[in-house]
Amino acid sequence: MLKIGNIEINRPVIQAPLSGYSDYAMRKVSRDCGVEFTFAGLMLDTSAAHPRVISQKSYQPWEDEHPVGAQIHGREPEIMVKAAKAVVNAGYDLIDLNFACPARKVLARRRGGYLLNEPERAIEIFKQIRDAVDCPVTAKLRSGYERCDESIEKFWQLADGLVENGIDMICVHGRSVGQKYSGKANWDFIKQVKLKYPDTVILGSGDLFKADDSVEKLRSSGVDGIAIARGAIGNPWLFDEIRAALEDTALPEPPTLKEQGEMMLKHFNLILELYTKKNPVGYFRKFTARYALRHPQRKLAAMEMMQAKKINELKDAINKWYFQ
Repeated sequence: MLKIGNIEINRPVIQAPLSGYSDYAMRKVSRDCGVEFTFAGLMLDTSAAHPRVISQKSYQPWEDEHPVGAQIHGREPEIMVKAAKAVVNAGYDLIDLNFACPARKVLARRRGGYLLNEPERAIEIFKQIRDAVDCPVTAKLRSGYERCDESIEKFWQLADGLVENGIDMICVHGRSVGQKYSGKANWDFIKQVKLKYPDTVILGSGDLFKADDSVEKLRSSGVDGIAIARGAIGNPWLFDEIRAALEDTALPEPPTLKEQGEMMLKHFNLILELYTKKNPVGYFRKFTARYALRHPQRKLAAMEMMQAKKINELKDAINKWYFQ
């Protein structure tokens, strides 16, 4: 069991927030494959705080997906507080503060992972939000801004301040901001975080793509849970596989081509329902490429699906490669 504030789930696995990916459609197919807690995509504080933005269907949590978390990023405490209140009022069950995002446009505005350079500001943001909302408040960190002693020292300064002020959970990605997604995630560092804060809920993240390896990292690091991010894109079956690995039972049979096609169509149809102004076929391409990794002729299948420009063209391609 994993407990984060007043939220309890039966397995120590969550779906992490993914900017541009973890909308309701992705969250729904992941829940259908066994994960019990998911996050919406990363929200900019000024957007989340704006009534006309947070009221949009794509920003709202759905009735069938609780508990669900919202992750916000920004650098001005007063705006972050407004955003936190807005997403709680919208129905989200947990607020996560992003002090980890390595995207260039985020760092250029001194948000996300940049705040690892400013632990005092990040701690103040957390304290003000903690006092303003009545739900668990958590934080996402990376192992430092850069791989140097000064950055690591600031990481520990920030982590100390969050723990001392009652953070409900810290999720640590085992790379620095500067590394982005290059190299391997440092799970020894994540283990050190849990050893230093044994009474705080610590989640680990980074390079969690296969069930057995994910569970091995969970157990060897001693963390309370793991956050699956990129590994869940186009692969919601990973959550059922992790469940079996946690229970030390045989992994489920890989999904058949028909089951893969059915999942893709379910996901795509949810996107059609969710977005009325966005190009749904273009938006789905980033998922198509990942779904196709399980196909025995993945390059040919992916190429034809990604060349589709219209809804019927994409569905015809899925039918050709998965149902015939």
